[in-house]
Amino acid sequence: DRCDLHRYVRDLERVMLAVLADYGIAGHIVPGRTGVWVERAGRPAAKIGAIGVRVARWITSHGIALNVTTDLRYFDLIVPCGLAGSAVTSLAELGARPVAAPGAAPAASDGGGAAGHAAALTVQEVAARFAVHFGTVFGRQMDGWGSISPHEVRG
Repeated sequence: DRCDLHRYVRDLERVMLAVLADYGIAGHIVPGRTGVWVERAGRPAAKIGAIGVRVARWITSHGIALNVTTDLRYFDLIVPCGLAGSAVTSLAELGARPVAAPGAAPAASDGGGAAGHAAALTVQEVAARFAVHFGTVFGRQMDGWGSISPHEVRG
């Protein structure tokens, strides 16, 4: 039942939505468009996740972009996803912070030794959470993607 390209893309969107939920961010799908969007207070909704898929003989080549700490100024130079006038955002712009594993104390340094500042969000942390959710949505065991287990991801 996996030979359904639309289902595959929708499942990739589900993975991104689950990752956003780990950071307390409510994402949503826009009917007729591929990717994941978020609402922003006092501003238009913005795209945070994009998907590009190529399929040949049911072998996929795909790109998934979930903007984590992306320098959003680069989007001023292009028409993102071919959607003129659409905004783009990132987890960092939305204020996402690292999510501590259950029982762990929150990080108290930004990596530069400044005590009292929240630790910076990393692509590695988000990738590890993405892998866990990918495994859940697609029913696969994901190994080698960091130290976060399925039990550490909010259900």
